[in-house]
Amino acid sequence: MSKRTGLGKANNTVKQLQAPRRQNGIRASSVAKALRMMITAQRSLNTQNPVVISQRTRRISTNRNWVNALEIERNPAWVAPQAGESYVWGRNDPTGPAAVVARRFTIRDDIERASLFLAVDNFAIVLINGRSVVIDNPQGNVSFFNPGRTFNIRRFLRRGTNDIVIAAFNFPSNANRSVDNPAGVLARIEIELGD
Repeated sequence: MSKRTGLGKANNTVKQLQAPRRQNGIRASSVAKALRMMITAQRSLNTQNPVVISQRTRRISTNRNWVNALEIERNPAWVAPQAGESYVWGRNDPTGPAAVVARRFTIRDDIERASLFLAVDNFAIVLINGRSVVIDNPQGNVSFFNPGRTFNIRRFLRRGTNDIVIAAFNFPSNANRSVDNPAGVLARIEIELGD
């Protein structure tokens, strides 16, 4: 008798989501594709050398070092990235309607504070250590973008290895990323360790 793993549950969820119907403005097939990409990104994290956080304060931002991340040109309407960070989209499908990027990092000491800054065109789902931090409502406007929000993520992190997986979606959910319908995601994690 084989054991049922969390990955098996996720695969069953993908099968359940493949019905060709719309729910809240996003196609179930788009969600299923993003979920499959999230599972693939999670597996790819095992081959990545994690960032080790041992300084008192550390920043981890989206750039080409994230799993499946392709740095893209910033749309002039989007918030400007800080030094060392970039807007990204999925390297496996650079013009696709959805992208999944991921990063692994290791925390060596106790966490004093931790935040996630997220700017996305059009909306995103963010998981840290398999727990949902952000599940945006689909947006019904091609020109919608989120100029940036900050979330307290201390309770989602732990001492040791941590993973963040971001699924970003363009609108409409079957629309490819293009000059006329841009899409991108910028994320910045800031962690302050205890003394």
